[in-house]
Amino acid sequence: MLSLFYGTGKGKTCCAIGAAIRTASKDKKVLYVEFLAQEEPADRKALETMYITVMSAPVNLELISDTANDSKAQVSKVFRELFDTAVVTVLTRQYDMLVLDGVFDAISKGFLIDTEVYDFLSNAPDNLDVICTGLNYDEKFSPLFKYITELTNKTPEE
Repeated sequence: MLSLFYGTGKGKTCCAIGAAIRTASKDKKVLYVEFLAQEEPADRKALETMYITVMSAPVNLELISDTANDSKAQVSKVFRELFDTAVVTVLTRQYDMLVLDGVFDAISKGFLIDTEVYDFLSNAPDNLDVICTGLNYDEKFSPLFKYITELTNKTPEE
């Protein structure tokens, strides 16, 4: 089952973490991949104490959005290696859930290639739950997801 949490509102990562914890509490294997810099290293440690495997990018995606082309190419290589390693890991070690936190942000900033992510998601094993997050996503991904949840900021008038 594929799920997506996206939008300008807060809570995308919290939703993904909650799903990961719930899955791990059922003695299932979870791989949690962070494409965004984790603001709270304590969150990562807490996940790891629950036997959730955490992989993260060694660079802060938000700080490098406007970098020079040569730096962007190096950062892109790091993110692609992270994605490729996550795919191989989740498939060869028979995980039950994969969380790709911030994957659509990495795509929108040009650090991941959308067709590679699309190919993986469209061919993901039926017994693997995949959760993706990001501010926005390309509509071509919509048919792949069983659940799409938009989180928005509510204005005071609403």
